[in-house]
Amino acid sequence: MQAIERYLQSISVEKKPNSISDINDFIKKHLQSLYFCNIPVLLGDEISLELKAIVQKMIEEKKGGYCFEHNKLIYEALKYFGFEVEAPFARVLNNQKVDVPKTHRFTLLSFRGERYIVDAGFSFMSPNSAIRFGDTPTKTIFERDYIVKELDANNFELTMLRKEGPYTLYSFDLTKHNEQDFEMGHFYSSKHKDAPFVNNLVLSKITDKKIYSLKNNSYHEMSKEKKDEVIIKTKKEFTSILREKFGYKISNEEIKYLFDKFIS
Repeated sequence: MQAIERYLQSISVEKKPNSISDINDFIKKHLQSLYFCNIPVLLGDEISLELKAIVQKMIEEKKGGYCFEHNKLIYEALKYFGFEVEAPFARVLNNQKVDVPKTHRFTLLSFRGERYIVDAGFSFMSPNSAIRFGDTPTKTIFERDYIVKELDANNFELTMLRKEGPYTLYSFDLTKHNEQDFEMGHFYSSKHKDAPFVNNLVLSKITDKKIYSLKNNSYHEMSKEKKDEVIIKTKKEFTSILREKFGYKISNEEIKYLFDKFIS
């Protein structure tokens, strides 16, 4: 069985999507089955971006992944199904006007004359539907709206529209990139002393009913009706969240290291 077939089997995608609705179902199955996690980065693991290695880590070992892994799976699956896809490279802004390197991989899908962003790798803010280019926002889980803002002919921003105001996730252009570009971004994101994923513990999972999100000592469960926050104070709480909420297989020694460095 090919690596991409094993991935599709693991998220229960049995046939080629034939519509945007089908593609949205595919995205939802991915997000519900595979969580976002940078623990291997924090533990100093060497993370390969080879497709077989991603499937081994995320599917067989159930260790989650970050954008370079999640969105490579999405890209390769859509390409396997015969869709026209590209892999742009974005600058993560998180609603700030900052000069930052390109560190976020996502997928650009062209389908029936329209262009869409497909992004399963932006932690708890990942849209669980394909986001169409244009002036009309796309509604996703819990009525979170996203819009692709065109700044000029080749520059864009992805923005989430919230009650408290718009939140710009990232900016990007339509320059073509290759796997070597992503390897460089991955190296920075997992090794550089100032990279966010080297300095913060981040996990998230998006289901139809809830969004689960952990950043350092702050754990959230969000539904359409409410948002609950727990400030983690004990190693027992931390262990329970990792093992029971996310199903992460981790040793007691690794838990102690992470707790001491990022929680306590």
